[in-house]
Amino acid sequence: MITRSVVSVDSITWQEQVSQSIRDPKKLLEWLDLDNKTIESLLGGSLKANCNFKLKVPYAYLRRIKKGDPNDPLLRQILPSEEELYAAPGYTKDPLGENKANLIPGLVHKYEGRILLIVSSNCAVNCRYCFRRSFPYQDNKLGMSEWQQALTYINKNKTITEVIFSGGDPLSISDTQLLWLTEEIAKIPHVQRLRVHTRLPVVIPD
Repeated sequence: MITRSVVSVDSITWQEQVSQSIRDPKKLLEWLDLDNKTIESLLGGSLKANCNFKLKVPYAYLRRIKKGDPNDPLLRQILPSEEELYAAPGYTKDPLGENKANLIPGLVHKYEGRILLIVSSNCAVNCRYCFRRSFPYQDNKLGMSEWQQALTYINKNKTITEVIFSGGDPLSISDTQLLWLTEEIAKIPHVQRLRVHTRLPVVIPD
């Protein structure tokens, strides 16, 4: 029998909440008070899918899921499912064609006038619909030197008017790194807009 962990999300930082995330499908299903029959029907496929893309869900998100309902929409977003392993005609691991546009480490330039900076490979939650689960993060080392290379690229390309921080979740980096990167982007005169692709505020809104 697994003892249910109780985490007070009001007394710890968001970083600590992420570190204490549930990562075991069995523990997740038991936490949701599902009956044994439902757990047995879901667990095998969930464990298999978990080998390809790991479960990761903080308690701040988990407590918003309706217990006892295996079809709760919030649960379906994060529970590994055997359906993920089925072959589908036309499926590709790079649905947005980002690999060809990944010109230098940490930068994706697919659309005219707009570039994506892959600021982080980490997220506060692993969404099952993630279209970047197979992105080659190992070839996109992220840090000051790589960001400086990307900034040089942006400076040289005067047609770029919009920069998007993406990832992973860009808000998962340190405040110091985020401030530095934002200020460096602000120094580039032809960049008019900065957007941030993040789910952190809705995953851990506390």
